[in-house]
Formats: sequence, structure tokens, C-alpha cells
Amino acid sequence: MVRIATLAVAISIAVMVVTIAVVAGFRQQIRASISDFAADIVVTDLATIYGAEFRPITPNSSLTAIFDSLEGVESISPYAMRGCVVRSQSDATGLVIKGIDSFTGKSAIIEAIVEGSAPRIEQQRYKELLLPQQTAQKLGVKSGERVELLTLSDGKPPKRELFKVSGIYRTMGEMPIAIALTDIRNVQRINGWQSGTLSGYEIRTSDGVDNYTLSEQINLALFEDYDGTENLSSVSAEQLYSNIFAWLETHDINATVIIVIMFIVALFNMITALLIMLFERTRMVGILKSLGMNNGSIRQIFIYQAARIVTIGLTIGNAIAVALILVQRYTGVIKLDSSAYFVSQVPVSIGVVEILIINIIFAVAILALLFGVTAIVAQIKPSEAVKYE
Repeated sequence: MVRIATLAVAISIAVMVVTIAVVAGFRQQIRASISDFAADIVVTDLATIYGAEFRPITPNSSLTAIFDSLEGVESISPYAMRGCVVRSQSDATGLVIKGIDSFTGKSAIIEAIVEGSAPRIEQQRYKELLLPQQTAQKLGVKSGERVELLTLSDGKPPKRELFKVSGIYRTMGEMPIAIALTDIRNVQRINGWQSGTLSGYEIRTSDGVDNYTLSEQINLALFEDYDGTENLSSVSAEQLYSNIFAWLETHDINATVIIVIMFIVALFNMITALLIMLFERTRMVGILKSLGMNNGSIRQIFIYQAARIVTIGLTIGNAIAVALILVQRYTGVIKLDSSAYFVSQVPVSIGVVEILIINIIFAVAILALLFGVTAIVAQIKPSEAVKYE
């Protein structure tokens, strides 16, 4: 029974640590991907946020002052967008092209490239596109081939531009699947904008910053201090992609259920083991009481034995959990369907501090409950216990 209780503790803590590592990994990986593809906060014209119209913004000193006053901001990058039709020799489809000024710090985008490479953004302007995988499959094109972009303007014939497909990237589930990335100067040229004219700004925040709160602070500053003609607004990634973050919340609920079940399993096994030890040593308890040992001292003996079981179980369980986490982190042996889970392999992320907190809470809770179970010692009468076989 002691071995079973030790094994139950080991399995329970291993499952808890791995579960929390996976949930934390999902949250971290998906947040990083959203931050790279769509930023933590977007500042653009109000009509652009949820609509198909991309109105231009001309930055001024008041907008610069607002950005300079922000705390918890890691970077602010301009972008420009344009809706168009992309056409290959075999098919055509609608597309949004998004121009950015650099791929620096966008590791999630680079890692999502399944073919080719990111467009070059250098001093010289290159007409290159990074196409989403679904669009490339529909058009039947591969990296290195050329596609034609057709942009429409009121009362004017369509503009035609030839672009080289530098690479193809894997999209994230319900993230916009028809966004192609390129040099921001290409989009500004297609739109007929000057170099300073933009569609908006992407803001990446530091770790621990509440994006929604900061977004609301920006909106307040835009309302009070911005003196431009545009109707600018700020929106967080949690608002733009609420479905993805709601999906993450369901994983938190699942993790909580798993942790509670594992705790209950470990607790019942420990209680069972402790009761069996008490019943097996009823005669010993009676003899110790008849020799003058008080109930508290006898209870300490059984608590010590329970603590020994918990310690050994935690050691084994943590070793198993850490080994599984390291194997998954460095080999990615467990794969996932990226169209359903947004990532191609199970992500894991957990630190030493988190593991220590889990272990301390688990051990304290188990031993505190078991301390109550040992109260049965007080009910054992020496005169009857010494006769117990």
C-alpha cells in the first residue's frame, strides 16, 4: 500500500506539472504568434479595424508624443495595407497585402515559413511577397514563381503589378488567411502614398502588460490629445481575436479539472495508505499509549511516514515530468494538426519557480488533510488495542 501511495503521488504530480507546462506553452506560443502576425495592440483608423477599407494615416507630432508617453511598450512599427486580387496562370483570388518595415523580432513568422524565405527588406526595394499557404495552394504557385496583383480604384483601370513569391507561410487557424507580407514601400507605392503615409501602427508590449488596459489608455490619449484629422482608435489582440483567446480559456478550464482530479486521486490513495498503516499498528499505538506517549507524539510518527511517502513521490514525479518536458521541448516528438491547434507540435513552457510552487502547494495540502486523518489515534484505547492482532 505504501508503494501504491508513492506511485499515486508520483503520477499525480507528474501529470500536474506536465499539464501546466502544456497550457502555459500553448498560451505563450499563441500569444507570441499573434504578437508577430497581428501585434499586441493596433492603432489605426476606426473604419479600418473591422472593415475592409484601409484609410491612410499621416503621423504628426501629437501622435508621436502619445507614443512616447506609453509605458510597457517593447516596440512600435508602422504598417500599410491594401486589398487586391492576386492572379496566377491557373487561378485568381482576393488578397490583402500588408507592408511592414522589418522582419526583425518576428520569429513566429519566420518559423511559420514552410517554403522559401521572408521577403527582403533592405535599402533597395524588392517586389517580393510572403504568401499564406492556403492562397498559394489555391493559385497553384510555389516560392520563386511570379504572381500578378490587380488593384482597383474608383473610375480608373486596374493597376497591375508583378511580384515574386519569396516564400509561403503556415497560417494560424482562424487568423486572417489571406494576408500576404511584403516591404511597406511596395504597398505605399501601390496606394500612391508618400513614404510617411501609413495604415496604422503595430504595438508590441512587454511581458506582463495588460494589453486591453493599455489599449484603453491609448484611446483616451487619442481622444484628448490627438489633433490629426483621422478618427484613430486602438484595439488589443484580445479584442480582435477573441475567439482564439476564448479557446485558450477552455484549455485553462481543462487543466484545472485535470489538476483537481489528480489531487483527489493522490489524496484518496494517501488516506487509504495512512489508514491501513494505522490499523496495522493499532497494537503498537496501544502499547505506546500505555507507556505514556501522548496522542500528538503518536500522530507525528504517522505524519512523518506520510511525509516520507509524499517526498519520495514528489521526487519521482518531478523527475518524470521534467524529463518529458525537456524531451518535448528539444525534439517536438508529439505533433499536432496546426489547422486545429494553431501550432505544429505540443508547446511546453514552465520554470523552476512554477514547479516549486506546484510542489509546495501539493505537499502542504496533502499533509494538512492527512493531519486531520491521524486524529483517529485519539480514539484508540490502550486496553483494547493491546489485544488487537
